[in-house]
Amino acid sequence: MTRRATEQYCAQHLGTAELPDDQPYSKHKHNLARVSCPLDPGHSIWLRDLQRHLKRCQATKEVVSSAWFVPNINLLRPEPDKFPSVTPDAPITFEEYQKWVAFVEQFYGKEIQGTKYTDIPLRELKHEGLERRLGELSNKKHAIQQGSLIATLGNVGLLLSENCFVEFGAGRGELSRYLHQALLHRYNNAPTHAPSFLLIDRSGMRMKLDSKIIKDAEDLGSKYPTPPIVHRIKTDIKDLDLRREDDKQLQKRSDGKGGVVAISKHLCGAATDLTIQCVMNYIGSKKDGDEMMDLAGIMIALCCRHRCSYSSYPLQYLTKYAKIDPRGFEILSKMSSWAVCGRRPQHRNASDSGNTVETKSERTQVDDDGYDGEHDDSDNECDQDGQTHISRIPIARREEIGIKVRSILDYGRVRNLEDQGFQVKLIRYVDKAISSENVCLLAIPIRK
Repeated sequence: MTRRATEQYCAQHLGTAELPDDQPYSKHKHNLARVSCPLDPGHSIWLRDLQRHLKRCQATKEVVSSAWFVPNINLLRPEPDKFPSVTPDAPITFEEYQKWVAFVEQFYGKEIQGTKYTDIPLRELKHEGLERRLGELSNKKHAIQQGSLIATLGNVGLLLSENCFVEFGAGRGELSRYLHQALLHRYNNAPTHAPSFLLIDRSGMRMKLDSKIIKDAEDLGSKYPTPPIVHRIKTDIKDLDLRREDDKQLQKRSDGKGGVVAISKHLCGAATDLTIQCVMNYIGSKKDGDEMMDLAGIMIALCCRHRCSYSSYPLQYLTKYAKIDPRGFEILSKMSSWAVCGRRPQHRNASDSGNTVETKSERTQVDDDGYDGEHDDSDNECDQDGQTHISRIPIARREEIGIKVRSILDYGRVRNLEDQGFQVKLIRYVDKAISSENVCLLAIPIRK
């Protein structure tokens, strides 16, 4: 977000004032300040606009009564705030960086380097059913990524109309929409089943594409007698029990065909691990004669590993050389951002700012895919203010460490799925020039 010339910060980062409790908002001395939304503190509004905002806020809180809502069902361990020794967001010290950089080098060198976990092939694919869309766009980056992910599903036999595609962190539902278009193309507009999509997101996105999926079937001339089935669940993934999904989309079809395909494009940090555990809980309680669909596969484009959480990540694969407590995991995950953080153009001949680990706003270019700007191989340790980074590690070296941390975190996820009966691959589905966050996890259950 940009800032006004008269303000030091953008609207998102302006300080917030406490809501007045004894006088009209319009007469409050901080009327020009921003306040946290009472319905969802995750965003803020101008105090003068508060009353109007409350009538239309997309985050209106409702009492959750749906059967699928099971609080914290997909967490692996208690939240870090349950540990009294943890100080949230405390600055990371030089000594802490030293300890965890040593851990990264030891773990990577002995467990990952030279193994299949670092041999990640580049397979940037195209789906011919989406070529028209590519031709209509000036910025083709997201379309290229979506096309490659959808083509990857086709390559492993998951692009079938009888499957139910569950998009986690769906946002507007763009991936599902273009997956549906690819399905129609594959079946020459005559799919054998009504395509089915279940969209999961915790926010109430505006301008959702749910209805466009159905309209596309009409516009593209689908010959299937009924429209696609599209259902959306608004919830945090940590509280979702897929087995209790109340729209009956995941029940077996009468002909016994089809399965559940979990998909996502850039599912940030902890959301990836929550999704994997959500899927594991779904299949973990299946029994013979179960009326629920089998799991057909998982495809997640990985993103923002610095937002992984101690409560959801499968830590058991990382504890071979050190005990990892909530503080240690916080440091380790934040170091992963060194792999993709860059500097603004005016500072690209110097090291990045001391906020590299924490802040997206210092990057040259930021979007949902992470940083896509230029990198500098300079060994200059000074940031733009002439201060050294607290770790005292040069920028090029930090980027190298960040890449290793990403590999370590992905290693834990892959091992977790392999141990639960999956064939797992990490694939670079687009070139780094398209997105620095360019690895997807593909997992197919091994049938016994």
